[in-house]
Amino acid sequence: MHATVLPETAMHPAIRQLGPADAEAIRALHAAMDAEDGYFRFFMPPPKDLHKVAHAIALRDPEHCAVGAFLGGELVGVANFIVLPGTRSAEVALVVAAEDQQHGIGTALLRSLAELAREHGIERFVAEVLPANSRMMRLLIDGGFPVTTYRQNGVVQVGIQL
Repeated sequence: MHATVLPETAMHPAIRQLGPADAEAIRALHAAMDAEDGYFRFFMPPPKDLHKVAHAIALRDPEHCAVGAFLGGELVGVANFIVLPGTRSAEVALVVAAEDQQHGIGTALLRSLAELAREHGIERFVAEVLPANSRMMRLLIDGGFPVTTYRQNGVVQVGIQL
């Protein structure tokens, strides 16, 4: 995989692909989420065992991929996908530290992850977003990709054409 690695500048984080060695930083990022962000990410309170979540995100194989944003060497955001079996689609998830939200980090992560997804032959991201999560909806809709949305069972289903 040869996704662009973006170096850190004063205004933008460094972005790179994550792997198993990043699992502890991924766990720490998720552990630091406030209650609202945790609920938006998991649709319930975050799981007690974030080690399992972190290791699943850090998997690096043809069906799993993650990128991280780093400021001052600290992981401040993660975007990951899991390929949906038998399709050219992947479910996408994203989290950015509360104090670093709304500064373009999520958008940069989504675009970097999309580049890797295309290298994997993925043509579409899908995401489930709670209607109250307006920041995530705005990020996905304004991310620079054609997007479709519909509501099903109280959740917004988002399709992102890569």
